[in-house]
Amino acid sequence: MALAGWDTEKSTSALGGVLNLAAASGMELASASDMVTDYMSAFSMEADQAAYFADVLAYSQANSNTSAEQLGEAFKNSANMNAAGQDFETTTSLLAMMANQGFKGSEAGTALTAVMRDMTAQMKKGAISIGDTSVQVMDASGNYRDMTDILLDVEKATDGMGDAERAMALKSTFTSDSIKGLNLMLNAGIENAADFEEQLRKSG
Repeated sequence: MALAGWDTEKSTSALGGVLNLAAASGMELASASDMVTDYMSAFSMEADQAAYFADVLAYSQANSNTSAEQLGEAFKNSANMNAAGQDFETTTSLLAMMANQGFKGSEAGTALTAVMRDMTAQMKKGAISIGDTSVQVMDASGNYRDMTDILLDVEKATDGMGDAERAMALKSTFTSDSIKGLNLMLNAGIENAADFEEQLRKSG
């Protein structure tokens, strides 16, 4: 923790969460400590939220097809989601949905980041086009909407389309390195992702 720049007070407040994470996940204590210091900072979380951080990961491990260690690998490539207004719970929920489809670890983290990157790159006046439908990415205050809410609208925009029609509609915004992750999240059901996100927020 000291190597990560945490002072004594911060380290002490986080130690319980680190121990809980190691116990719940089966990770070595050093690995659990690295994960807490790296990704709590990346998601702008305070040290005294370490116990909650551990609870969310333990709940994800117990209720989706991934482990805390695999989520850590995914966070390596998706922790910058926080810069796009996405919090720890939203990111973890969407990674869990991909894991339920067999796509996990660093590859899932890369795909999730690519989905957000493509939405940002193709955004015009705060929205992206999915077929003939405009989907808002930005809210009225100029901030990103919750990614789960954006994807719910993407899912609605493609509802009832044939496979080829849906592929063409998504291709107008998403590229080859994001489309796999997006399709897996859509296959898992964005309503399920939204529900799981709420479960994570209550997992303390």
